[in-house]
Amino acid sequence: MSAVNGFILAGGKGTRMGRDKALLEWRSGTLLEYMVDLLSSVTSKVQVIGRHPLPDLFPGRGPLAGILTAIQISQTETNLVVAVDLPLLTKEFLQYLRFRIENSEQLLVACQIESHFPLCFGLRRRLIAELERRVLAGELSVQAFVEGCGPEFILEPELSHAGFDISIFRNVNNEEDYRAALEKL
Repeated sequence: MSAVNGFILAGGKGTRMGRDKALLEWRSGTLLEYMVDLLSSVTSKVQVIGRHPLPDLFPGRGPLAGILTAIQISQTETNLVVAVDLPLLTKEFLQYLRFRIENSEQLLVACQIESHFPLCFGLRRRLIAELERRVLAGELSVQAFVEGCGPEFILEPELSHAGFDISIFRNVNNEEDYRAALEKL
């Protein structure tokens, strides 16, 4: 099995939450600590993008710039990138995602839930040029990036068949989302 690096995007301003989402209490620590432990269980190395010591190389340009930062510093061809605000992801799902990107012909593996793509991707370093082009051109839509690079999609029926409930992709954007996620524990 080849090495796969993991990256957690944690550079958001937490505007809707009113505070830093990465520092929310989760289980026995913070949300960020939990996500680092979770991703560490399925990848060779985990790094946090968007805060010290790895700030976004293009600050203020959103998650696409964070993904670009991750891929630029990655030491492996294959990578998992997740948002810090997806606390209901499971080790089993991340193992499944890793398996899918390692065995895919595509450069990106993304889940599609209705018309949305949760910020939880398997991707290859060969996407650097496309990410750079988009970020430098100000084309910062994650959805447009995903749709534009011919990914392998994991659709809801596939997720269900594999034993995953789509609620694992519920993100924590505000206090109501946070309370709902705590109740799911």
